[in-house]
Amino acid sequence: MPSSNHRFDTAISSLKKEKLRITEPRKALLQLLVEVSKPLSAEELHENLGSDHFDLVTVYRNLEAFENAGIANRIPTESGKSLYELNAEQHHYHHIICRKCHHTEKLDSCEVMKLETLAKDLGYSEITHVLELYGVCENCR
Repeated sequence: MPSSNHRFDTAISSLKKEKLRITEPRKALLQLLVEVSKPLSAEELHENLGSDHFDLVTVYRNLEAFENAGIANRIPTESGKSLYELNAEQHHYHHIICRKCHHTEKLDSCEVMKLETLAKDLGYSEITHVLELYGVCENCR
């Protein structure tokens, strides 16, 4: 697995490639995403950054910019809240999320791609999907 410094530098390079400014709030948010071991909500990220220095709107705007640039993944939850993580691997995957403790694990497979191929065969373009699985983890059972 790449080092924290490498993941941070890669994310900064992606921002530059997308012609996004490298601001102090963006650098701080990226550094936090590099350091955390699990996906967090915008509110949790805001709290960890120190709400005295960054307002929640800034966190949301930067997360949206990161998502659009492919730097961060947004993980929708059943409650409607989203979790965010650094997209260090730069590839598409899904998650399984515990309904009780919200523990989140990556699933490095996407069987939905077959359905996207079927949709393309029907003449559709610009196809995308959102899929997350939910259950109760072993610790919460």
